[in-house]
Amino acid sequence: MGMEVKAVIFDLDGTIINTIEDIADANNRMLQEFGYPTHNINEYIGWIGNGARTLVEASLPPQKRNGDTLYYLDKYEQYYRENINNKSKLYPQIDKLFDFLTDNNILFAINTNKPQHLTDIVVDHYLKKWSFTDVIGHRNHFPHKPDPTGALHFAKQINCDPKYILFIGDSMVDIQTALAAGMIPMGVSWGYGQPQMQGDDVMLVDRPGEILDYINETTMQIQSIKLHTGQ
Repeated sequence: MGMEVKAVIFDLDGTIINTIEDIADANNRMLQEFGYPTHNINEYIGWIGNGARTLVEASLPPQKRNGDTLYYLDKYEQYYRENINNKSKLYPQIDKLFDFLTDNNILFAINTNKPQHLTDIVVDHYLKKWSFTDVIGHRNHFPHKPDPTGALHFAKQINCDPKYILFIGDSMVDIQTALAAGMIPMGVSWGYGQPQMQGDDVMLVDRPGEILDYINETTMQIQSIKLHTGQ
């Protein structure tokens, strides 16, 4: 039997929103400007997940991966801001999942390695219909995942034991974050990562409806146990 889910944390890119094309386009535009080779979507899929700086660094010619990275990063972020919503879109049925969580008073948040200011733009554009308890992007006092600081900050904020929080993401980084925070790890198969590499103890879902089913089942099981034991 699963643990009752009282709150949910989502990764952003590759979990809630398919953003890879806008990210690749913006970074390729930056590379073209400097006369560097550009890259295809599959290469960007391999680089996403550890933050913008890591992605930009990986895309540069090897001899350019030095102290100047911040200059390239600024250019990439400028182009990404300008093109943040050209091709990106919510994954199918994610909206239904947010509606369900809202209707059932289950709090939810975002914990992403995307820089905070870019995260805020994406959330404002695509997700303002829903009320996230917190949106934690990368900023100075929250280290990159798999460091669990951001996730545990959310748990503390809502005064919830981490073991009742479902942490959902598309990559190994998310699974490692969930385990480090003592939360319930769940991998999604529709994103950019390979969360199933962690072994059998991690649930892997193929569509958002399965997340809904899992939350429903665990909640109903707990309620029926409470009924039978008179708790």
